[in-house]
Order: sequence, then C-alpha cells, then structure tokens
Amino acid sequence: MKSAEGVLGRILMRTRERVLVRSREMPLERMLVDGAHTARRPFAPAISRPGQVNVIAEFKRRSPSRGVIRDDLHPVSVAQAYEVGGAAALSVLTEEQFFGGSMDDLKEARAATLLPVLSKDFVVDPYQVWEAWHAGADAVLLIVAALDDAELKELLGTAREAGLDALVEVHDEEELRRALRTGAHVVGVNNRDLATMDVSLDTSLGLAGLIPDDVVAVAESGIRGTGDLRRLRDAGYDAVLVGEHLMSGADPGRTLEAMIHESSGRRWAGRADRAGTRVFVKVCGITTVEDALMAARAGADAVGLVFWPGSPRRVDLETARRISAALPPFVLRVGVFVDAPREELARTSEAVRLDVLQLHGEEPPENLAGLPRRIVKAVRVGPGFVLDSALRYEGAADGILLDTRLPGADAPPGGTGAAFDWALAREVREKVSFLMLAGGLTPENVGKALTAVRPDAVDVSSGVESAPGRKDAAKVRAFLDAVARAAERGARA
Repeated sequence: MKSAEGVLGRILMRTRERVLVRSREMPLERMLVDGAHTARRPFAPAISRPGQVNVIAEFKRRSPSRGVIRDDLHPVSVAQAYEVGGAAALSVLTEEQFFGGSMDDLKEARAATLLPVLSKDFVVDPYQVWEAWHAGADAVLLIVAALDDAELKELLGTAREAGLDALVEVHDEEELRRALRTGAHVVGVNNRDLATMDVSLDTSLGLAGLIPDDVVAVAESGIRGTGDLRRLRDAGYDAVLVGEHLMSGADPGRTLEAMIHESSGRRWAGRADRAGTRVFVKVCGITTVEDALMAARAGADAVGLVFWPGSPRRVDLETARRISAALPPFVLRVGVFVDAPREELARTSEAVRLDVLQLHGEEPPENLAGLPRRIVKAVRVGPGFVLDSALRYEGAADGILLDTRLPGADAPPGGTGAAFDWALAREVREKVSFLMLAGGLTPENVGKALTAVRPDAVDVSSGVESAPGRKDAAKVRAFLDAVARAAERGARA
C-alpha cells in the first residue's frame, strides 16, 4: 500500500485537472449569477451549541483507505434520517474519483433538510469554493496539509467573501499553528495519520488544549461510539464529525440517535436519578410535527402535548400521534392534562406513547397512585400560596412543577406567559427531590430564574412562540442556549 502522502498527492493532482475542466464548462461569472439566490444556513453556530451533543453526520460512499462503505443508500434518505436522529449539521463528500461523491449529492441532501451542510472535498482553488457555494453549501473543508500558507489564506478569504464557514483541518501541532496564524475560526482535528493511515483519538486529545476558546473545535475520524464522543467532549471539543461509523450501520439515522442519546445523559430526572448540574428543558404546547422536530434539533429534552380542551395549544389525538411518531426516541413525550379521568389518561398515554403525564388540575395526591406513566404535578403559585400546596405531592408524584396562578376563578391553569415571585419557589426547592419551573420564562429571563431557584428542569411555552401554539425557532434556540450558559455558570460557582 502506498503512503497516505502518495494518496493525497494523487487526489490533489486529479482535483486540479478536474477543476480546470469544470471551470471551462461552467465559467465562474455564470456560476455566480446562477447561485446568487441561495440563502445560507449558519454552520459554525449550529455545531457549537453549548451543552449539546453536536454531531456533523456525514454521507460518504467510499474512501481510499476502506474502499466501498455503502453504495445502496441515497443522500436524501440518509440526510433526512440524520436530521431526525439529531445531527447538528451534515457533511457530504463531493470528491468524485476517490470518494464517489458529487455536488448533486450535496444539492439533494441540503434540499431535503433544514440543516447546514459542509461540502467535503480537497479544495485547492478558489473556483471550488464558489462551486460549493453554487451547489448550496454552507461551509467548505480546507485541509492544511494540502495547502501552503498563502493558498490557505486566499481560500479562507474566498470563503468569507462567499458567506461560507470554513472547517480548517489539521493533523498535528504545526498544522494547527498554521491554521490559527491564517485566521481559522473553525478547526477540525483529523485523527487519521497521513503517513500510516492509522487512526487514534490521541491526536485530538493531545491538541485539544492548544485550540483557543474562541475557536470552534471539531474532532474528526475514528469516532466509534459514545465512549469516544464523551472523551472528546470532556476534552473541550464543540463537535465531532462522524462518517464511516454511521454509514456502516444498518440504519445510519438510528445509529446516530443512539450515539447522541447514550452520550448526552438525557433522561427524566426523578427522585432516584437526579441529573446533577444539567438542567432539563421541556418545550410545551407543541402543535405540529415541524415544531416538534425543530425543538428536538435545538436540544430540547422533552416536548409537551396539551390535551386540555380549554387551551389554544390543544392537540387532537391524531396530531399528537403524528408528532410522537416523528420525534427521535431520546426526546420525552409529555402529555398535559387538567382534571382528566383516569381512563382518558390511560387511553391517551397508550395511543400517543407518552412518557410522562403532567397534571395541572386539582388532582389530590391520593389520586396519583397507579397512573400509567411517570407523573409531574403542577402547582400554581400566586395569591394565597402556601408551602404545603406543593409539599403534599412529594412522594406521590415524580416531580413538582411550579407555574403561575393568575387572579380570578376562571384563570387558565397554564400557558399564561406571566411569571410569579421566584422567591416563593426557593423554599419548595429545598424540600422536594425534583423541581420543574414554569411561568413566563423567556430567553431573556431564564438565566435569572435558574440562579434564583436552582430548579432541576424548566418548562417553556409562550415565551418561545410567534403565536399561541406556533414556536419560533430562533427563540427556542436562544432559550436552550441561555439555559446551558446559566447551568455552566452554576456548575462553576
């Protein structure tokens, strides 16, 4: 077997030949006009969400080191499976001769999802950056080993001009210094040794401490499971790029789901399994499949489906089934009810496959025994609130949720958009095993709420909406980011 440098040299030689041919077939001037309509999706922010498992999931047919990986899968079906499985972004091999990729693969994958897409090729000419831009890419790969400093600087400038992020790939300390010196803001450490083709996570682990905090750090190659992913996250990597491990599985999307699920530590934190400093996030009042998947992609641990007829966010049984079926398995389905009969709770739980029942009525503690799912009992805080209103459910429910009580007998039991005095929650916090906080939470105030109350979980609905029952993706992401930042500050305090 020839050396990796020999393989790289052959790839670069063939790449330059193909660029020459393609630039004659599609002159740059015409390509710039044809591609001007494509709106870009931010790549670097998507792969650096704090507190999340950020996986760049790759569509890859073959490689020089392994040969054919999969030739029976279409980029559309794989990209959609990755999106549902929780990918932060996609990577699509577009190199033709050695990896069997194409720009058509990238176009089809991007059109089928809402994820930002990395065009993964051996870029040696500014024409290729514009070619990726024309195909709809949101980021390009620049390999330091294939470029001198002047070329790297030129290509980074071209990427900025095109509005694309650049993932600058390095293999050792010297290449990392070169990447940083030329202004790279997203650095990928490839664990594959170019001389031997061996793969070792020690490469990423050894370089982690040399990557500045303001640079997005990505680990690439050789990531086989949750243990590898956790080691890299603990070392400080914002994201990992995984290709062969996913494509080799019988179902790449489910393989990705399992990796994220097992490495994230996401679970319902009940009396016996508190999640430590991590704050569990539920997005409530979901009414569409699209909003449910958006919340899951943003990092929500659970979605709430409201079955109370008096709510503007109420969903019918069939809609709830569709939402539940579309969600990845690591996102909990929470049904929200108000004084519903036990028969209705059991029937709905089974039909929708709910994981948790959230009860907002006047259900007494003794009525919670024997219900078919884990229980969160909502207690409204407002005029006349006494501590025992919440404490009487400790032991009867798996968690206590504090929400706002508005004045008036006909005030709604939730979804008011109004906050209550968080000082009233502090005493409850000290006396219950699992506390969820709701009531008027927004991206702007949730950090203060977490500092004041120290809940195990937060529940948001109207604070991330554009209209009742319609979630705003930017607000949801901002809320999740605010929670993660506040939780990290709390862990350091």
